[in-house]
Amino acid sequence: MRVEQNWLRVFLFTTIVAFVCGSVIIVFTSKNPSLAMRWFYLGPLSNGYFFGNMLSGSIPLIFTGLAAVIAFCAGTFNLGLEGQLYFGTLWGTFVAINLTDTSTLLAMLIAFSVGALIGALCGLLKIVLKVDELLSSFLISLALIHITDYFLNNPLRDPLAGLSATKYVKESIMFSKILPPSNLHSGIFIAVTAVFLTYLLMNFTTFGYQIKVTGSNYEFARYGGIKVYRVWLSALFLSGGMAGLGGMIDVLGVHGRMIRGFSFGYGFNGIAVALIARNNPIFVIPAALLFSYLEMGTQISSIMADITPEISKILQATIFYLITAERLVQFIVRKKEKIHGS
Repeated sequence: MRVEQNWLRVFLFTTIVAFVCGSVIIVFTSKNPSLAMRWFYLGPLSNGYFFGNMLSGSIPLIFTGLAAVIAFCAGTFNLGLEGQLYFGTLWGTFVAINLTDTSTLLAMLIAFSVGALIGALCGLLKIVLKVDELLSSFLISLALIHITDYFLNNPLRDPLAGLSATKYVKESIMFSKILPPSNLHSGIFIAVTAVFLTYLLMNFTTFGYQIKVTGSNYEFARYGGIKVYRVWLSALFLSGGMAGLGGMIDVLGVHGRMIRGFSFGYGFNGIAVALIARNNPIFVIPAALLFSYLEMGTQISSIMADITPEISKILQATIFYLITAERLVQFIVRKKEKIHGS
């Protein structure tokens, strides 16, 4: 209970500070600050359309946030979520376009599997060749983004489309809409289910215990009989798979086809979501909602007023830096306590 209270206090503090910073920015950049702030802060809650789009925007962030949580808890760093999501979604979409009407589950499975295999590859490089997974996941991700763009520009591009995109998937395999005409879809229930399954996995299973012990001190875990390499490999496998699944659900729920660059920012924002959530799967939901709220607020106010969409990036960065600074302060305090204690 104390952990939840501490997290809520930090979350509220950083959110308030970010909104104060946003207000200052709006005052100095907008010709009509009161109108811009009204749409920025209240726009996402003003009607069902905007509210539904805000909830829809949080769904892929929930998956990438969970992906980052799983990797971080095991003491590994998966900076390749962007590429794993993008590349996994490409092949999941390919299956959804070319197979039968029963391919919804199969498309999600393919996207999960492709993302998971990429994550596992980074784990193998770490275990076998001692390649830092932070570097390997990031560099492999960059390469996969360009490879995916090639397929979207050439072999898999819809010749009738006016942009780099695949053909549309069959309407029958799309997720059903909630709060139409907004983009909110039934995939949100899968996202919430994934959060609680991840929470149960991390807190009530032997594998979850092994992940936490390995992440805390892998030498101690190895001494205690835990197969650390297997834990790292499994965590990166699940992390990559969760990212790929999030992208596929976004396609099946919102876009109906894969569009070049549709997922830009999902991966790195997911890492920020995991840090704000303090690697707690349950806290991923409000953290993802906060990021989506900021994004939707700037989109609405850029239409209804004169705010630029880049303001959301500034606010997201502010929250990220505040969370990082708070963790740094905690680290320094612990160091001082150890020194005085000794």
